[in-house]
Order: sequence, then structure tokens, then C-alpha cells
Amino acid sequence: MKILDVYTVIKSLILSGALLITYPVLAQTNFKSNSTKEDFSNSENLQLFSENQNHSTPVVDDSIFKVAEPLQAQNEQLYSSAPPELDEIVNVNELQDVNPGDWAYGALRNLVEKYQCISGDTEGNFNGNRAITRYEFAAALDNCLLKLGRSINSLSNTLTSQEDLAVFQKLQTEFAQELQAITAKIDTLEYKTALIADRQFSTTTVLRGLVSFNLISAFGDEKSVSPGTDSTEKIDTNFTLSSRSILTLDTSFTGKDRLRTQLVAGNVDNFGSGVTGTNMTRLSGAINTGNDVFIGTLFYEFPLGDRGIVAIAPAADFPTRIFPALNPVSSISNFGAESPIYSFAFGSGAIAYYQFSDKLATGITYLTSSGDNPNEGLFGGQYTALTQVTYTPSDKIGIAFTYGRYYAPQPGATINVTGSKGSQFAQLPFGGNTPTSSNAFGLQFTYKLSDKLILGGWTSYFNARAESSANLSNFNVSKGDSADIWSWAVTASLADLGKLGSQLSFVFGMPPKVTESNVIERQDQDTSLHFELSYRYPVTDRISITPGFLVITNPEHNASNDTVWIGLMQTNFSF
Repeated sequence: MKILDVYTVIKSLILSGALLITYPVLAQTNFKSNSTKEDFSNSENLQLFSENQNHSTPVVDDSIFKVAEPLQAQNEQLYSSAPPELDEIVNVNELQDVNPGDWAYGALRNLVEKYQCISGDTEGNFNGNRAITRYEFAAALDNCLLKLGRSINSLSNTLTSQEDLAVFQKLQTEFAQELQAITAKIDTLEYKTALIADRQFSTTTVLRGLVSFNLISAFGDEKSVSPGTDSTEKIDTNFTLSSRSILTLDTSFTGKDRLRTQLVAGNVDNFGSGVTGTNMTRLSGAINTGNDVFIGTLFYEFPLGDRGIVAIAPAADFPTRIFPALNPVSSISNFGAESPIYSFAFGSGAIAYYQFSDKLATGITYLTSSGDNPNEGLFGGQYTALTQVTYTPSDKIGIAFTYGRYYAPQPGATINVTGSKGSQFAQLPFGGNTPTSSNAFGLQFTYKLSDKLILGGWTSYFNARAESSANLSNFNVSKGDSADIWSWAVTASLADLGKLGSQLSFVFGMPPKVTESNVIERQDQDTSLHFELSYRYPVTDRISITPGFLVITNPEHNASNDTVWIGLMQTNFSF
């Protein structure tokens, strides 16, 4: 009967102390194509590109989200409450340690050496002359009881004497409180894991989200106009309170690939030409769908060897999701987010990027806004082909040279020459309905002055060409007419100012300007300057506040226009 009692006790301990089998981990969500992107990409920007002048299709940069934490870690924070049994257990740290001279210490060591029931040193012994806590001792005892219990359950009872059984019983009685604490902790793990299994979204898909509240207003006298036009409208705006919501689903089938489906909704005005008369004041991430839900982007990417990545996108992809833009700031403006060389490349198509070495990488992309149009398709409508070479000689310096080829049969109805950046003349140098092509060149750089201060900058040049003649109301265009469009900027980012995780961003530059054109009526005469300052302050790991403002002098490169200001206060909630 005594043997049977011990068997029952040991078996019950096995059942209560068996560790649960963990559930499969979630698919990887951050495929790193190269180290340069992580070091130098603009990591917090939302980009908005217009498909036409009256309707904006929102597109969200995937890098706004940080790498998702493992689901288990998130649930440890959400479901940290323990089962009620723990409240009844005395903290074992308050109990007396077990010393090598104590009878229990020697008894367990003898049993371990005799039955090899726990793993100690390389020979499986329970050695040592140091004192251990009662909790450590109970853990060793629990492991030994589990192994002996399995042996009994498999009908291979290795207990050779009644004396050993009595010792085990005495140890169980002496350390009953500590064994109960171990059992309760196992129950807690089972409880938390059950919640994870019950509430996780998917074993292959990660769901993340972002919600933003935006308080915005514009300040100035009259709305800006192009050179040669008189302004007649006042900037008459009040503070607006609007929001945007972004849900991102990342699915992996192999652990290295990623299928991204992004849903967006919002009512955030971009504060561009409709408000101030110029797109130079256009904001970044201004999602305005009338609060209807749209697909923000959809793509599938997979590795190309060990150093490359390829992405195929039926909807709303853009180069700087993969190409390093070398812009360290988190900009609130469309102009400050990235060089204009990237802004006219957007839509359906493919992107490939390959890291030949730690210092040299190159990429190529072909994107079109007419990919879903049966009459134009991938190659018969607006398109942009872009290629880039990135050189990073050290972890402090990054340089990129980019070339783009652009064509649009109606740039005013699709993506214009500069991606809605700069003056009206720069965006549509030959009007909105004249077929236009462009060869564009960009040089971008970044320099890490210290761990916290990073500088960046770019210069871009577009040589636009009219692909047909046009006779318009106030100017004429001949096939072959050309226009030179220039832009430049200097940026700076200062991290951890005031609080760890904060970022102060500064942008100063000249939005795209037509410096020379065969169509004299559409050549910019003066120079606009863009000043921008913003500060992202992390309230918590999941909440941040970003106040900022931007100033445009001589908007539309027209000295007759008044200076325009935009003020913004943005609160982000990520989950």
C-alpha cells in the first residue's frame, strides 16, 4: 500500500507539472533586404500620391511600423494576472535556504546519484557545496519526481527499496509549499498560453495597426498663384480635427517571404493647393477616403538569393519601401519626406534590390498607375522606370545615385512629373493634357555625425520633354519642347532629445522649380524656400505626439505671393 500511495502522489505531480507544448510562432514580419535600408531609410513617413487632381489614393509606407513584437511577449503584458491560487502561496524567497549540511540536501544528492533522475554536471550528478534556495531545491526535487513518475508509469519501476520511497515521501512533505508554488507557476503558463491560442489572430499572419488624430491649420493672407496670375482668394481656414486608420496584415508562407495587405481609411486633408493655392504646403500621410475603407497597398515580396529582394505589386507600391532614401528625418510634409526623384514612381509593377556587398547595392523598379486599365495596361499608359546605386563606405556615410525615366499621356490626370511636389509649372511643365516624358537624376546622401545627430540631403534634376504639340488658352507647346526642373534640400535628425525615443526633425530646401523652359510662360521667375521643424515625443511605447510646422516663402516661386504657414499636432496610437 505504501508503494501504491507514493506512485499515486508522483503521478499526480506529473499531471500537474507537465509543461505544455508551445504553439507555432508567428510568421516573420520584417524581411531585411540589406543593412543600408535599416540604417538610412526614412523610417516613419506616410506617403500620399494623387492618381488625379480630384481624387487621392492613399498609400502608406510600410516602414512606419516597427517590427512587431512576438505575440507571446505582447500577451505577457496583456494577460499578466495569475490564477488565484498564487495569492495563497507564501513567497519562497522568504523561506530559509537549504545548506549542504542539511539532511534534505544530502538525501536528494544520494537519490540523484542512485537513480540519475535529473541533469547535473556532465556525469549527471547533483554536486556542489553551495547553499541553494528552497525554491531551487524544490525545482530539482520536482524534476526528479517527474522522471521517476514516468519510469513507474512505463512499468519500469527502478525504485529498489522501501527506504528510498520513504525518503521521497519525507522530501515531498518537507517541501510541499515550494512544490505547490512550482505547480502554480506552471498553471499560470498554461493559463497565459491558452489565452494566446484563443486570442491570437493567426499562426501565419501578423495584424498591426495605427490610428492618428490630427489638429491642423493653415495661416497666411491670400492663396498662392503661379507667376503671371493675380491672387483673388483669401486663405480662410480654421483648425481641423481629423483622423486616419491603418491596418496592416503581413503573411509569410516560408518565413522569409511576405504578403502585405494594407487597409486604410481617413478624413485628413492634405492642405495642398485646394487650401493654400500651392502643393508646396502638402502634408505627408494625409489619407482622405471620406472614412471609407480602401486598399492602401498590396504586394508580395520574396528573397533573391541571400542578399536580394523582389517585390511584385498589383496595387500602390513605391521604390523607397525597399530603396534607401537616405533621409534621416521624420517629415510632416510631402516635400520633406523624400527626394522628388522617388515621388513620380508609384503604382502597379515590380521592385528588385540587391546588396552586392556591405558597401554596394543596386535596385530597379518599374511602376505604373494604369496597370489595371485594359486599354493601357502595364506598358501603354503612365509609367516610371527607376534605378539606383547605393554606396555606403562606412556606417556613417551613405550615398545614392538614382535615375528615372517617366512618361504620361495625361500627367494632370495621373501622376505628374514631380509627384505633386514643387510649383504648378514644375508638376505640369506643358499643361495637364500634353503627353510628357522626363529623364530624372537624383543624388542623395546621409552623414552620421554622432549616435544622435544625423544629417541628410539631396539634389534632383528633371529634364521634361513635350511629346506632342498643344495650343492652349495662354500658351502654346511644340513637340520636343523641354524644361529643366531643379530641387534640393538639407535635413537633420536629432534623436533622444528630452526623452529616449524622441526625434527632432529639420528640413530646409527648395521645392522643384522650372529654371529654364522653351515655354517661357511656364518658367518660374522667383525662388521658394521650404522651412520645416517637427518633434516626435513618445508618451509610451505605443503613443506618440508630434507637433510641427512648415513655412513656404514665395510660394509657387512667385515673390508676389504671401508666405504660407502650416501648423500641425499629431497623436499616433499603434498596436
